[in-house]
Amino acid sequence: MAEFDFVEEYRQLQPASDRDTINARKTAFDTAKADAMKASGRVVDLAHFAFRLPSRPDHDADTWFLGVMRKDDTTFSLQRDAEEAARIATLVLKDRLASGFYGTTVAVYAAAFAGKRPTVDDNGLSIAARKALHDIVRKRGTNTSPSKITMAKVAGVGAILKSYATENSETTESEVFEAITADYTSQIKQVMASANAAIENLWAEKKRLDEEVDLLWWHLGQESFLLDRPLASIPEAARPIVIGADLAAMVNSLPGPYGVYAVAKKALGPLADRQIKLSEAIKTVDSSFQNLIEDRVEDYAIAPIHGALTEVLLDSTSVVGAQFKRKTGLSFDGKLTGYELALQTYHEALLLKLEWFQ
Repeated sequence: MAEFDFVEEYRQLQPASDRDTINARKTAFDTAKADAMKASGRVVDLAHFAFRLPSRPDHDADTWFLGVMRKDDTTFSLQRDAEEAARIATLVLKDRLASGFYGTTVAVYAAAFAGKRPTVDDNGLSIAARKALHDIVRKRGTNTSPSKITMAKVAGVGAILKSYATENSETTESEVFEAITADYTSQIKQVMASANAAIENLWAEKKRLDEEVDLLWWHLGQESFLLDRPLASIPEAARPIVIGADLAAMVNSLPGPYGVYAVAKKALGPLADRQIKLSEAIKTVDSSFQNLIEDRVEDYAIAPIHGALTEVLLDSTSVVGAQFKRKTGLSFDGKLTGYELALQTYHEALLLKLEWFQ
């Protein structure tokens, strides 16, 4: 895999930039990249800046990213230089996608909201997320072969034995036994570590396959996992939301089984390609859908569907279109296909379940 070239990527977005500006942005890029490695919540913050979403409520994202951008540019402003902030956030996320970070793929998918939100690189970030997922699928089976169980190299025992056997050697029996014991201990630790790695690799693959089997049985049953009722009994406009939430409930790691996308489409049937207004889908949700959401969602911008479900199911209020627009930047009457609506719900629910909104 080719190493991500920040300077080249940045110059494509800002070809007229001088050397000092590029160096300052490289410093910001490196800092944000390092911070994102420490906490998944920073990846969500970067998605907010890349897609220029409304600020996260009660969160330090603005303070954090302003500090990042001002490392080598003390005059930087998140308000005046919003597009530049978006460029750096976009490039950090692209770097993570190129490096194969699964969670970043899902976070970008959710933030893009079925491609309805543009980015400063002419939707290149969303395209990179799709390519990253396709690459992961193609590599499936080549990355999951069992690791070899290996032994460590002999740690100098031969040399000390040769010294001990030499006439008039000062090497003692105690030193020989200590060397043999140290080598034996090292060998045992190496064997245990490599064996555990092999077992963990196989166990992760087993869990993925178990999830795919569960998803297939779920599809054959045509019964909502969360609502415990036939999918056919759910209003058509809301069915994609229920299907997306059901699928996420049965998945326990990012990015999830890749068969989930095919299962979602098959479960939707003709609804997969039908255009559905988000407002109509939410309006068909009532108290019988309570199990679709467990906790409040404050970050409407990156989880718009769950934000709306929070109001309807936890606050028992109707969603007001103007407020939804202010919190998400999206029209509450915007249309998605049933498939897009199901996958958006799935990606949001998976990120929420795995506590990425921290």
